[in-house]
Amino acid sequence: MDIPDILFLCAAVLNVVGLAGTVVPGLPGPPLSFVGLVLCCIADPNPIIIVLSVVMFFLVLIVTILDFVVPGWLTNKVGGCKKAVWGATIGLFVGLFYAPFGLILGPFIGAFAGEYIDSHKAKQSLKVAAYTFLSIIVGTMFKLVTCIAILLMCAGSAIWYYCF
Repeated sequence: MDIPDILFLCAAVLNVVGLAGTVVPGLPGPPLSFVGLVLCCIADPNPIIIVLSVVMFFLVLIVTILDFVVPGWLTNKVGGCKKAVWGATIGLFVGLFYAPFGLILGPFIGAFAGEYIDSHKAKQSLKVAAYTFLSIIVGTMFKLVTCIAILLMCAGSAIWYYCF
């Protein structure tokens, strides 16, 4: 194995871990996938992939920032508390063990429980849980699309390197 082979292999591993990071709380999916893309650029400095990597850097930066900011902002916007955000995050983590339904129900139940513990109002807790759940799902979709785009760019770079 020469150096480009090792770099492409490491990029593939980082892309798989990055895809997992779109649903695993605490695992930064898009940044890990982006590091894999950088490794592909080092293995085969194709000008097209390099330009796309610069664009992808800004997309990853935006998606990562929004992933941290939007759930808390939206929860506060609908009158929720920090316990609802924490509950949704814990619910997502626990839901991993009960996939695929746990990934859907976990954040919702966690946000509801967190808000209900704080406010003791079922209607308010349901509203906050729905919006918190929605923000987590939308954020996950953005992260997933970003990681898939990076994966496709890495695959294209590897195919170009080995076939042409």
